[in-house]
This record gives sequence, structure tokens and C-alpha cells, in this order.
Amino acid sequence: HNNRGANSKQWYQRRVRGKASKLSSMLTGKEEARIAVIVHDGLKMTFAGTNQPCAIVQFHSIGLQASDHPRYSSAIALLLGELDIPSDRHYIQFYAPTPMQIGKCGTTIEELTRPKEDMLHL
Repeated sequence: HNNRGANSKQWYQRRVRGKASKLSSMLTGKEEARIAVIVHDGLKMTFAGTNQPCAIVQFHSIGLQASDHPRYSSAIALLLGELDIPSDRHYIQFYAPTPMQIGKCGTTIEELTRPKEDMLHL
């Protein structure tokens, strides 16, 4: 989420989403086909009492390790800096859902990644 407006909002959002998708893939080691990015641009936000450019980033990834958070935070801060959002004007929240907490294709990631031989015994 950020409070940055843009003259060409669609172009801006595509650019941001594309860069964020590639960055997420690089950081997590997951194929970009498994990455989803949402950008809520132009929100009415204040941060530290001002309306200057700011952002709140939520980073969700199965298997996310707390020891990786500083590296991820640094990389995300660089991306936000390209968008003129200073590192002291954003928060990044890290979430590590379990495979059972993410649904896809009418089931969960846990079920989709379960070895075939386990499925035979159900």
C-alpha cells in the first residue's frame, strides 16, 4: 500500500508489480509463476504524522525464515527508494503462512505438494 499518485496510474502499477514480482522471485528462490503482487496506489495515508510519500508492504511466503527478514527488508527498501519512498517512510510486515493456510486449485498448497504415494493411502 502506498500514497503515491501517478500521472499514468496503469503504467506505474504494471512497472511496480513487475519489479516487485521479479524481486520476490529472486529473494525467495521461487518461480515467478508462483508469485502474486498487489499494489494499492494513491491511498490516503499518513506516516509519522505527514502525507509525504510512504508505504506499507506485506510480504507473505511459505517457508519464510526470520533470519532472512533483514536481507528482504534491504532489497524491498531499495525498490521503494526507486519509487521515491524513503526507507524511513515505510514498514514491511513479514508473514510465513503454512502450506495448509494457502488455497489453490480448490485445495491447499499442502495437498498439492503432498507426494503421490501419500495420496494413495487417504
